[in-house]
Parts: sequence; structure tokens; C-alpha cells
Amino acid sequence: MRLTRHTLELDHVVPPLTILHISDTHLRAGARRVKTFVEGLPGLLGEVPDLVLATGDIIEDDSGIDLAVAAFSRLEARLGCFYVLGSHDYFQSKWASPTKYLTGTRSQTPARPADSPRLEEGLKSHGWRPLTNTTTVVTAGEAQIRLTGVDDPYIKRHRTDHIRRSADDAVAIGLMHAPDVVSEYVLAGYDLVLAGHTHAGQVRLPLVGALVTNCSLPTRLAGGAHKVGGAWLHVSVGLGTSKFTPIRFGARPEATLLTLRGGTSSLPLPGGLRQRPAGEPQPD
Repeated sequence: MRLTRHTLELDHVVPPLTILHISDTHLRAGARRVKTFVEGLPGLLGEVPDLVLATGDIIEDDSGIDLAVAAFSRLEARLGCFYVLGSHDYFQSKWASPTKYLTGTRSQTPARPADSPRLEEGLKSHGWRPLTNTTTVVTAGEAQIRLTGVDDPYIKRHRTDHIRRSADDAVAIGLMHAPDVVSEYVLAGYDLVLAGHTHAGQVRLPLVGALVTNCSLPTRLAGGAHKVGGAWLHVSVGLGTSKFTPIRFGARPEATLLTLRGGTSSLPLPGGLRQRPAGEPQPD
């Protein structure tokens, strides 16, 4: 597991924002390596990011709830920690043939509901805020930052009627688990869209890349940062896997620190941070 860093350049004036994007931890009994890694992220970062944004599949089943709450409680951000849920946060993992990823055939056997209320209660008790089919606005000095989330499109719980931005927004960021509504965010003029779910294909072949995404996203966008229209799309490689398919090849598990930068701005940021012009290198 590793922490990666990317700088994403926007074409308009924005305050430089640092965002820790974490996804698909799939925490469960027996997945303590993931818990330990998440707990150690503050030390790897070496700084408190402006935002921590989690894009679902936090748990694999109910045995991971206490682990998830303990691990996520260690993460902090200047402007807040926010999350959306994924299908595994609503339904406990059950076995299904791996061929479903190639055929697109879903099991007709219903999965047992997860104790989602207990998971969310635990996260909220440590300051995490949900973005389930809703929008919130935070401010960095004089800059207004819009955060909009949708519930998991993979299980058809999402709504999109609230995906819109204001002329007053310095930055607009969208969150979802399965990246099936990227176009709605792009058409609404959002700057950054964050998602998980794909595990970057989980198995990636040399010269080929991801074989599947398990959603409507093209395989070439299965993981990492890509420009889609006027927006950046970042699909997290994720940190965990389903307990029934605990295999990764060419898709090293990771969390990501994203830095958004744009044109020169005099907008103040919390904590006396100085704004850097777009062409100025970041300190080591």
C-alpha cells in the first residue's frame, strides 16, 4: 500500500487545495493491514490536508465497522472530512462467480443488509459528514468550495437533481462511489469528480490495462486522474478488495493526495498559508 501525490491544474483562479482521497478500504475482520495503513496516513502526509474525501465501500461486512471507525477517526482536515457510501456499506459481501465482471451478470440472490446506521453513527461521532445525495459548501478564507455527493449509482440509490454549481463557487467537487454519473458533473461545470469502485480494474495486464471496470466507465479511465471535458476525474485505485476476490495485479493499492492549483489568487487560506502561483513549484 502506498500514498501517491498528483497536482491537478485548473484553468481558472482557485485557492490551492490539498485533498486526501481514500476509497474502497473494504475493512473486515482479518483486514487489519488496511486499518494500520489508514491510521498511519497522517504521518505519511506530513501535513494536515484541506479536505479528506472518502468515496465508499468503507467496509466489506459488519465485522469491519469498528475497524473502520477507529481508522477513519485518525484522519483530520482543515475544512472537514466527508464521505459517500458504496454498495458494500449497505449490503454484506457474499460470494459470486468472478466471471460476473466479464459477463456483467449480477447474482439474483439477495445479500444481507449491513448495519449501515452503526457505521454512519460511528463516522459522524468523529466529525465525518455525509454527502448522500446532497450538497454542502465550505469556505477557505474568501473562497467558496462546493461539495456534492450522490449515493451509489451501482445500486441505483443516486439522485442527480442537485448537481449544479453557483457562479460564487471557486471550486466545485463531486463525489460518488461507482463512477456512473461522471457526465452529469462535467456538464454541470464541476472542476473535480472523485470516485472509487473499480479498483483500477484490480487485474491489469501489460499493454492492455484494465480488463473490466464493473460499471459504465471505459476501461482506459479505470484508475488515476484523467481530464474529461473541462473537469478532472480521479478514480481511486482503492486500498482493499472483496474477501472473495483478494487478488490484485498491476493495480497497487493506494490512497491519493491531490493538489488543486489554478491561476494566481490573493484569496487567503486558513492557517496563514500562502497562495502559490500556478507556475511556482511546490516545496519538497
